[in-house]
Amino acid sequence: MTNSENINFKYLLFFFIGIFSFFLSGYTLRGIHPPTSIYLMFVIYGVLFAGGLLVSRERSSGFILKAFAVSFTALLLISVAFFALGALSHEYSKFMGAEKLEFAPDEFVIVTEEELDEYPALKRAVESPGEYFSVDPEEWRRTIDFLDEKGAYEIKVGNEYYSISFMTA
Repeated sequence: MTNSENINFKYLLFFFIGIFSFFLSGYTLRGIHPPTSIYLMFVIYGVLFAGGLLVSRERSSGFILKAFAVSFTALLLISVAFFALGALSHEYSKFMGAEKLEFAPDEFVIVTEEELDEYPALKRAVESPGEYFSVDPEEWRRTIDFLDEKGAYEIKVGNEYYSISFMTA
């Protein structure tokens, strides 16, 4: 193996150290919440980086800076991708449900059958009280806007009263 191939192999080692740091910290830091988990992730990264320097037996400052850049970039990119995926799934995780009330609330609005036909998620919630179900984000937002315009999340349909709830994951 030539010296150039040897150096490239060592950079590859540090690339995988960056990736492994993310997964190892995710495994070991379950249940620890930010910002503590981020600080501890950097501690794990530092330990693995130092271990990589010991294994590679390279001591030049140029190599150390490049190895740091390679490994930290890998750690940063995979972290950003993970959090972006989490934000995306959160954006599309919308739930809705209705609880049937045994009493007439102080404030409520009347929703007609025609209005229920215009808002299928609201209709489904009223037809199956106590059940929470996934709703298309656009329909979820549209239903919230409708109830905001009406002025309350407690509604009367026919002779029954319901409390409408909206949730995100």
